[in-house]
Amino acid sequence: MNTPNVMLKVIVLVHFILSVWATMGGWLPTPYFYVHIALFVCGLWAIASSDSIDAIMMMLMVLAFSILQDIILLSLYEPRGYNSHERDPKQPQSVLNEYRFALGMCILNLILKPFTGFLLLRICQARSNDTAFNIPGIDRIPGLGGMGGGRGYEDIDNRQTSGPYSSVPVESAEAHSTVDKE
Repeated sequence: MNTPNVMLKVIVLVHFILSVWATMGGWLPTPYFYVHIALFVCGLWAIASSDSIDAIMMMLMVLAFSILQDIILLSLYEPRGYNSHERDPKQPQSVLNEYRFALGMCILNLILKPFTGFLLLRICQARSNDTAFNIPGIDRIPGLGGMGGGRGYEDIDNRQTSGPYSSVPVESAEAHSTVDKE
């Protein structure tokens, strides 16, 4: 088992658990559940096809959408949940605790998502054997970590002799020999 797959399994498991705990309160609408199921399915796809960049990119896109959706749903539905749970004097303490726990897990899940996105980018780079920091699928832009259309890593041990600097003479060092004086 390679390291990116272990990291990917941890990412999928953590977000799945936090999503399940966030939906326990019953105050979040069903789109929250649907987008996190889509994120989970993309995560399983990325784990199952350990060499696919498409699976990681799809998971990254669903993750980006889920960040936006979580912000919108929290801003719309948290005040309703607060009014129905916290302000109602007839609510038992266990219902209040369940609401607070679900809200905390929803917020924690949202806080972890940008870090997850960064890790998914790194996993995608590891799968594509690319060491430059760029967004896969977009041409590299000089100044933003790209190489301006070149490759991210040049193996200097197996350098080809053709190229813009192939005519430049290069001195090579020779081993130093000692002379015994007699």
